[in-house]
Amino acid sequence: MNRRSFLRRGALAGALLFAGGAGLALFPTKRSWTPRKHLKALDDQQFAILAAVAARIVQAPGVDPVGIAHGVDETIDLWVEENRADFKKLLGLFDNGLAGLLFDGHARPFTHLGPEAQDAVLESWRDSRILLRRAGFQTLRKLTAAVHWSDPKNWASSGYNGPPTLSVPT
Repeated sequence: MNRRSFLRRGALAGALLFAGGAGLALFPTKRSWTPRKHLKALDDQQFAILAAVAARIVQAPGVDPVGIAHGVDETIDLWVEENRADFKKLLGLFDNGLAGLLFDGHARPFTHLGPEAQDAVLESWRDSRILLRRAGFQTLRKLTAAVHWSDPKNWASSGYNGPPTLSVPT
């Protein structure tokens, strides 16, 4: 094989890899979770990703992933635009088939995986050697848990009766 044919074949192989990678990166989000009301900061796709993540992260009786996603949407609407944009990129990366293939060995987006596979993805983000992935997991975990447990109707399921009432002597 001469140099010219080697370069030509290499360019063709690179183009095929690029096309395949772009196809994985553009694989659509499965929208199993839909908003119940108008969204403030997220779009429908980002909402579906967030609700799918919340359904796996927050393991408590009476968990409402859609309610959690709405709470996070309202919270991040208060953030500065730069932080909001970074959070949206995190959600996109989390559900990206190409990133999943490169980091976790699966080519399907998070929203297309079964519960056990989703848990494995969450664990790989949690335990990753890459700081960005660990920080992204912690952001998603803390936000979803905070929204769930900030709702007083969820307190009783954990045995928490709420803050004590103080009786002030008169």
